[in-house]
Amino acid sequence: MISTTAKNGLTSLMILVLSLSLLLSGCADMGLGTSEGEMAPPAQTQETQPYYSSEFSDLLIPSELQWNRDKSLVIRTDSFAGGVLHFSGRVEVNSLSDFFANSMNKNGWKLVGTAKYKNVLLAFVKENKTCTITIGESEFGMKTDVAVYITEDIAGMKPAF
Repeated sequence: MISTTAKNGLTSLMILVLSLSLLLSGCADMGLGTSEGEMAPPAQTQETQPYYSSEFSDLLIPSELQWNRDKSLVIRTDSFAGGVLHFSGRVEVNSLSDFFANSMNKNGWKLVGTAKYKNVLLAFVKENKTCTITIGESEFGMKTDVAVYITEDIAGMKPAF
């Protein structure tokens, strides 16, 4: 039979281990550590430049945002291209909203609607294309999450045979 003191000590030890594991997993979620098999992000240069998405050449992404491959999906068929691209990073929501409004306009997109609440939603159109971007803070305000919903009607661009 286990004494009450031993039970209390075992319970305290279990609570401590559980607390530490939760704390460490939280640090990993905040990007303070990397999982095994996961590469650390490359070192930032002093002057970082925005980059274009490899799938959508007219979509400029700020260099401060990292692509979240696990949450993203790209679809390509003979008649359609599109997807949902997820990014996150430490960037202020209003700054990102201004960046996308300006860069999309420079790439021929027309801003057709906005909604600002806790998050920001921007809607753009271009011939045979639509793009909706949502921007919001993640839990605890540690990162900003961006979701880009983009579609392209390829069939409308190809000549009929």
